[in-house]
Amino acid sequence: MTTKLCPYCNSAQSILMGNVYCSHSSDDMHKLENGSMMLKLNKLEETAEHTSRLTIRLTLNGEQHYKIGNHDHLINANKYLVINQGQSYKTSFEGTDNQEMVLVAFKPAFVAGVLKSIVTPEDNLIDDPFKAPEQPVSFFERAFDMDEEILQLFQLLRKLMDEDLGYKKEYDLQSVYSSLLLRLLDIHKNLKPEIDKLNSTKLSTRTELYRRLYIAKDYMDAHPDKRISIDEVARVAFLSTHHFKRAFKELFETTPHQYHVVKRLERSRVLLQNDENKVEDVCRKVGFENTSSFIRLFREHYGCTPRAYPLNSF
Repeated sequence: MTTKLCPYCNSAQSILMGNVYCSHSSDDMHKLENGSMMLKLNKLEETAEHTSRLTIRLTLNGEQHYKIGNHDHLINANKYLVINQGQSYKTSFEGTDNQEMVLVAFKPAFVAGVLKSIVTPEDNLIDDPFKAPEQPVSFFERAFDMDEEILQLFQLLRKLMDEDLGYKKEYDLQSVYSSLLLRLLDIHKNLKPEIDKLNSTKLSTRTELYRRLYIAKDYMDAHPDKRISIDEVARVAFLSTHHFKRAFKELFETTPHQYHVVKRLERSRVLLQNDENKVEDVCRKVGFENTSSFIRLFREHYGCTPRAYPLNSF
């Protein structure tokens, strides 16, 4: 019997390998195998809320917006996103050209087995290879800077999507999925030195604070088109304004205000590459009310005025 999928998941049916999980269907996410899929569209209206398996998602071009729970995230060719099993999300994107969004979804038992293989002594694996691991897999749900190994694995999957079925069967996709998951776990493990920048005695406190600060950072990254008050971002992170400002600077070595100004200036550079965008329009589109202030900040940051920018390379 064919599973009835929602419009979002159904649109990916023609370009996938393995199973695409749709929480609006009656399928059990634990029974579906690992799978990867690609969406190739120039516009995707915000989807209905979905419940995710553990997935890693990226765009090979363009930008994609995600709302994970109540938190906003933006990914592009330089960022990838991890969503944990059981987490709710919505997504949307819009561009002038077809965008390619690729994701890999992991079967829960597969994730548990990979984790068990790297955290349990070999003798225990041999004695009881099918015992479920006690340690759950939970990643930081944030936009990560692109990792070269992860990008190469996704490029391989993208190539396989264009190959005939025989070649896909010949290629060991499970090996690709294992490599991808192992790399995610390795990156996760190596975040501790960054977490330890925060000045709290308990590791659990530092870890939770780290998670909240990245929620705030991703929120600012997702909204380079407007001016955001520090109080607003602090509320997103569920922190007092004073605590948020102090901890943000500890972790990122800049203030929240300075960080978001730079993100808005970076967005202005993208807009200025279109000759049809006037400086005054770009100023408005990145949330600056005063054109002279925008020009001054742009020149301080990039060494030339916005009007001269298209004639300069950075």
